Amino acid sequence: MLLQNVLEQQLEKKAGRTYAPVGKFKLIYFIDDLNMPALDPYNTQTAISLLRQHKDYDHWYDRTKLTLKDIKNTLYTACMNPTAGSFQINPRLQRHFWTLAIPFPEQTSLFTIYNTFMSKHFSKFKGTIQEQVVPIIKTALTLHGEIEKNFRKTAVNFHYEFNVRHLTNIFQGLLVAKPETIKEPDNLIKMWVHESERIYGDRLSSPENLVTYRAIVADLVKKSFAKYNLSKYFQGTSPEPLVFAQFVEGLEEKKYDQFQSLDQLSERLAEALREYNDTNAVMDLVLFEDAMKHVCRITRIISADAGHALLVGVGGSGK
Repeated sequence: MLLQNVLEQQLEKKAGRTYAPVGKFKLIYFIDDLNMPALDPYNTQTAISLLRQHKDYDHWYDRTKLTLKDIKNTLYTACMNPTAGSFQINPRLQRHFWTLAIPFPEQTSLFTIYNTFMSKHFSKFKGTIQEQVVPIIKTALTLHGEIEKNFRKTAVNFHYEFNVRHLTNIFQGLLVAKPETIKEPDNLIKMWVHESERIYGDRLSSPENLVTYRAIVADLVKKSFAKYNLSKYFQGTSPEPLVFAQFVEGLEEKKYDQFQSLDQLSERLAEALREYNDTNAVMDLVLFEDAMKHVCRITRIISADAGHALLVGVGGSGK
């Protein structure tokens, strides 16, 4: 009944018992999770039966008057979750659809795609930095596989769904690098570690998951980039903060680089706060460590095209 009410919302009565979209338009219904409706006591799925009736006979029934309604000028597009649900639908309905399956791209395809962009961008950098492009891509693909394996989607962590978009966001972050800021190979590796934590780590909802994630990254860095000592960023008790931002060299400079210390970051944000307070109503902020890191995260997100963030936390906590 709920599905039928939703389908009828955009329809108007034409002549007789005919219903159709406004004017001469065609209406496309998008049905998400087509394979999810639960079976009723008669082992059928009423929502799917309604769609099948419509596609078989171009009508359904008025629930009040029990008269036929001919539904015209409508089309259906549907999708099915490959990891949940029944994995199949009534073949009497499926015969009406053209079916397309889109699997996760193979490693070789992903490597070719990202290597094309990365090699072009880093061709302007010195040779020792260019040599790290291929290892970084391979390690990033390996990390993505580990993330998918260790952080499964659940009812509580429903947002634990990692796909090609997240991989692309990591490389999009690396493509912001400029030769005047990334001068040594380890700078690029640290930038990749930072971007990966922003994409994966910031989505994890518990300290335990974050510890697991950092252990995975530390192991991959140790294996893939053994000659670069980055262990200080993965120490269990007090790891050194790894923070990149676009205002390292100045508030007007748009050069994505690493803050060498939290003191340097604090000075830059205090400068920005003073400038703001000079021209606006005074905003008295306490820039403690978490607050400063959040500012860097937010500026990184909103500086990207169509960047947006959802910030969730306790009031007054800086989150």
